[in-house]
Amino acid sequence: MSHIYYSAARGGFFHAANHATLPDDAVRVSRQRHRQLLDAQAQGCQIVPNDKGRPVLAPVAPPSLEQLRAQATAAVNREAARRIKAVATIERQTNDNALIAQAALAAATGAAQPAGLAEALARRAAIDAVRAASNRIAALIAQMPAANLTDFDATAERLWVEG
Repeated sequence: MSHIYYSAARGGFFHAANHATLPDDAVRVSRQRHRQLLDAQAQGCQIVPNDKGRPVLAPVAPPSLEQLRAQATAAVNREAARRIKAVATIERQTNDNALIAQAALAAATGAAQPAGLAEALARRAAIDAVRAASNRIAALIAQMPAANLTDFDATAERLWVEG
């Protein structure tokens, strides 16, 4: 039967049978205590070292307002990327940008406008609208209290509609 060890420095458990070397600060933990700790962790507690490096349970600290805002902003960025890709793939965006540049050159030289310009400009406008909405939502997040950020849903359509 292999023994279980806890390392405060690594913040985790090690099974002697699976690890040829153990961290220098590893302390032995009984199988029963290991199971208790893991069960409590599954119920929402966190496992932290005490002052002697032994694993003990602690309540999970709620995220700070800054952490909640960062999480909400990251979710908005992911949703904006999803919405932009729904308008046009990266490849389509690249081709549209090239077409728009060709149109600018044509306008400067008096040449005929390239085919497909209206569609490219429409896609660009739709993408710009998503980016503008994302920026507006991020500004709202920067002012929101923690209570509004706890269950923030970046996919809520009402956020993405101007108004």
